[in-house]
Amino acid sequence: MTERNFEELNLWQRIFAEHWEEFAEYYEREHGQPAPKHWGDNVRKMLSCGDISEGYYEYYCEKCGTAKKIGFTCKSRLGLRCLKVAVDARLNQARKKLFEGVVHRQVVLTVPKQIRPLVMCGEKFLKAYMDAGALAIKELIAEWRIKKKIKVGMMGILQLHGRAGNQNPHLHFVVSEGGIDKNNQWQKVNYFSTKQLRKKWQYHAIKALRRAVKGTVYAAEWRDKLGSMFEKYPTGFDCDCMPEEGPVERLVIYLCKYVSSPPISIRRIEWYDGQNVTYRYKDHRRGEVKENITAVEFIGRMIQHLPPKGFRMVRYYGIYARPVRAKIHALVATVLNNLVDCARKVAQYFALKNGKKADEYQKKVDERFGKGDVCCPECGEKMTLIRIWSKARGVVYDQAKDGSGEGKKPSVVKDNVIVKLDEQLAFAF
Repeated sequence: MTERNFEELNLWQRIFAEHWEEFAEYYEREHGQPAPKHWGDNVRKMLSCGDISEGYYEYYCEKCGTAKKIGFTCKSRLGLRCLKVAVDARLNQARKKLFEGVVHRQVVLTVPKQIRPLVMCGEKFLKAYMDAGALAIKELIAEWRIKKKIKVGMMGILQLHGRAGNQNPHLHFVVSEGGIDKNNQWQKVNYFSTKQLRKKWQYHAIKALRRAVKGTVYAAEWRDKLGSMFEKYPTGFDCDCMPEEGPVERLVIYLCKYVSSPPISIRRIEWYDGQNVTYRYKDHRRGEVKENITAVEFIGRMIQHLPPKGFRMVRYYGIYARPVRAKIHALVATVLNNLVDCARKVAQYFALKNGKKADEYQKKVDERFGKGDVCCPECGEKMTLIRIWSKARGVVYDQAKDGSGEGKKPSVVKDNVIVKLDEQLAFAF
């Protein structure tokens, strides 16, 4: 899969580089068809991540003269190196959608093991699954104050795996504890009945999957199975509602990691001998668990969670939906401004709780999850971008100055098109 020296690859990349072809052959034998094309595409992109022969950013330290090249990131869902950049992009998107100052809570919805294989059968079923969860929450809140017809905002995140890398499609919703009523007035919402939501979630999940399976090759197998779920689970499907005490950014960052990276991190891989992989994870019931499996099985566990190409793992509903958000924000701008003031006080509280001032606390969050500067490995000073080189386009930016003292404006290559940049990009691994 790659001609790079293995010393340049991290442990995660090595496992895929050495065993991907073997896994692809195994998959075709077991399933009678080749592995999905987007799996192979993501593997190839991941293996080229950080390879300076494909393209790089070159930085220079003006203090000590050290130069440093950083390879382009791969943007692959398998790319552990790209997690920080991917989470930052998700967070910036969420900041534009979620109303600042509004308190949110996390709602987690899942289904029994018997139904999970159907959910994973394709894009049609995954979308039906997400939409059903949003509808159940909408209905619960609407019936709480039925005459006011309150509409809240929701950010839905689909997670396809459990901690062990097993198939466990479940939903995380970031739900606003407030919404707009039929008179366009802002109303606080802090009531969530888990008992009622369990039944509503069960009803809408089964209804949506029944509709999705109709007319497909899965219809005969699943028609009766889905119907039997009401009798097998008379109290409904599992759900959990957890109030978020601090700034919603913490919750968004935590959840966006799920859809921006593989099921495990490199530090959880404890051993790899060329044929077998030992990795650890925390189980809710058994505590810390270690498993030793073949590299082929390991790749299968990790890659089965890649969603179909182009499928949106994060969706917005209610007053956070794209056609609605701007109108709603304008209607309740005054109320939201007051909520922002309250949120600042909450942020100050959490900052003090961590022994820091509010601005120091925010700076720490930004350094951890935002765009970071590239610092010199020798003296620690901020480095300057001096060159961008792409295998496809050659040198697309060079700081080499002409008589006017100005260089070319920075640009990067994206999908074989040179894109001008208004600010310096920095990708640190």
